[in-house]
Amino acid sequence: MNPTETSAALLKEAAEYTHSPTPQAVLDPFKEAILTLRAKYASYEIVTEMLAKHEVQVSIATVRRFCRRHHGEMKRIRGELLAQKKAASPPVETPTKTLIPKGNIPLGDNPDSPRPPRNLRGPV
Repeated sequence: MNPTETSAALLKEAAEYTHSPTPQAVLDPFKEAILTLRAKYASYEIVTEMLAKHEVQVSIATVRRFCRRHHGEMKRIRGELLAQKKAASPPVETPTKTLIPKGNIPLGDNPDSPRPPRNLRGPV
């Protein structure tokens, strides 16, 4: 093939070329689900595997780039999830400790028997 024929063939291929959308554009319909998974701390690998189960084949790097591009939205979703969790759970009451006077520390099974005071002086 001479240079003229090569150039013509290359021009023909260029004219017929159609650009496929970026891999990240493929993820746009699944944006809410992906960002919710990431807001729940799912790894990029888990997100990629879940997409593959639903016949969406993308790389881990593509999911990572997509999530980084939408990081602000993911943080908003994470905040909403935390607010929902706090609203759904009743307030937790912390048990109060009963204070035992310093010299009356209970021994073993009987909490009413005080521990005898220690002799810290040593032999006299």
